[in-house]
This record gives sequence, C-alpha cells and structure tokens, in this order.
Amino acid sequence: MPAPLPEPTAVGPVPTLIAAPVPVQVHPDPPIYQALYALWASQGRALPGRRDAEWARLAAGPVWADRTVRVSGVLVGPGEAT
Repeated sequence: MPAPLPEPTAVGPVPTLIAAPVPVQVHPDPPIYQALYALWASQGRALPGRRDAEWARLAAGPVWADRTVRVSGVLVGPGEAT
C-alpha cells in the first residue's frame, strides 16, 4: 500500500504521485490467424490494421444519387444497388 499523501499546507502544493507506465506485451497472432491474414491479402481483401484503398476512394467522392460508381470492380448505376 502506498504511503499516505502529506496534508496540504500554506507552504506549497502537495506533490502528486505518478505511476510508471506498465509495459504492454505484444504476442504474435496464432498460426490460424496468420494463415487467414495471408489468404485475405492474396485475395486483395481489406486487412485489419491496413488502409482500405477501395473504401477511401468511395468515401472521398461526392455523394450524388445520380452517379455511376465502381464497387468491387462492378459498375453500379443509380437504383441498381443490391
């Protein structure tokens, strides 16, 4: 148990105690997740922790109901959403 803090006095501020940061242990992913990650990467899918280029492209464009866009390699026109 930490020592009690001293009572405040008119002389100066009470010192604060700052705890040292706890180191974070990083564990490698289990092999099954490594294999899944490699499979997704080989198929061009979005991967955890990586920027999704297709989403960034779609989100960056203007939002117009009358435009044709390319989603996952397929042209989708107005009213053709599935």
